[in-house]
Amino acid sequence: MAKDSRHHAHTVCRAVAKSRKKTRAAATAELWSMSDEDVEATLVEVSRLRAQAEALELRLVAEADRRHAGERAGATDTASWWAHRTRQERRVAKGRARLAESLERHEPTSAALVEGAISVDHARVITTCVDRLPEDLEDPTVPARAEQHLLSEAQHLDPKTLAVLAKHVLTVVAPEIGEARDARALEREEREARANAWLTMCPDGKGSVRGKFSIPELHGAMLHKMLLAFAAPKHQATTKDPDAEAAEQVERRPSPERMGDAFCELLERLPTDQLPKLGGLNATVVVTIDVDSLMDGLAPGVLDDGGVISAATARRLACEAGLIPAVLGSRSELLDLGRRTRLFSGAQRRGLNLTQPTCTAEGCDWPAHLCHAHHDQPWSSGGTTDLANARNLCPRHHTRIHDPAYETTHLPGGRVAFHRRT
Repeated sequence: MAKDSRHHAHTVCRAVAKSRKKTRAAATAELWSMSDEDVEATLVEVSRLRAQAEALELRLVAEADRRHAGERAGATDTASWWAHRTRQERRVAKGRARLAESLERHEPTSAALVEGAISVDHARVITTCVDRLPEDLEDPTVPARAEQHLLSEAQHLDPKTLAVLAKHVLTVVAPEIGEARDARALEREEREARANAWLTMCPDGKGSVRGKFSIPELHGAMLHKMLLAFAAPKHQATTKDPDAEAAEQVERRPSPERMGDAFCELLERLPTDQLPKLGGLNATVVVTIDVDSLMDGLAPGVLDDGGVISAATARRLACEAGLIPAVLGSRSELLDLGRRTRLFSGAQRRGLNLTQPTCTAEGCDWPAHLCHAHHDQPWSSGGTTDLANARNLCPRHHTRIHDPAYETTHLPGGRVAFHRRT
């Protein structure tokens, strides 16, 4: 009869098997008989138990990597193999594998994690901070002192607050050099954050636009304060149902939905006369709508980029926005908008963008708000500044139409084509 293999298993194997069995029993036990004190104390202990289990997990990941577990399984690397076997996101597994490798170089932090004194998130903050310290430090004890300082602070700080402190750890442990280095590091971080700022927006086809962005902390704080001003309970109570004021006051922290509503209100209230010019106009959105629909009809308004909004929304905006009437003929030809000037006025540019929503060069789809207003008959040759003599051209084609190396051909439908002269 074969012997039970568990009696010959490694200590770690037996400990994990026994821990899983006991934890499963505890997780399904009735809790009603526990005292309040027991519940509170055990909740804290479970958090420490989780940190200890994760410490063991990270040690095993590092050992598996040393034994080339991923390579033996035919995977790209150990982290990819681990992610597949445990159904983790690959990026998460790779991040934890990097932490496991880093912990092997930071014995004090690893020991604190094994004891359950800190969490994995604390450990990541500490190891990342120490690993990023300058390599040219004259005092070789600075990294060890920085690690010990952060471990001490981690006993009463959450990981986010600890990360803020970690940015200035040199100032604390080595003030003779830390202040200047921290100042340079902060300036570099701000420059990189501004240079690497980005924003993406994409319509979802269901009436919403989804997006992501990355901006410097300063501008994030500015945006957050602006949104809080619109999302604050007192502001909401004055703009919404007064009967909901009590409920609004209870929820002190605005929900994501309220912050989203505040973002929309912020955009609607931006002073357009102070925005940079875009295509010769302030960066404003033009809505075209029939006057009957504006009064009480149902036909939607059309945005200058081709999108549509409901008549109800157009009426709401009209309560606060300035109205610029555009007189259209029976075939929607623009009859009157603005006055003549040497340069096309803002009113004329709006009218031109309504009738020519893109660059008029053949095959070009640059939107009107990024185009230049061009005189078909040059002003210097007696051409008038009116819409009959105007066309939208993107910067590239506006340069080309004035280039004597190209011949311009006017096409049916108001388009133009360019051909290099021979």
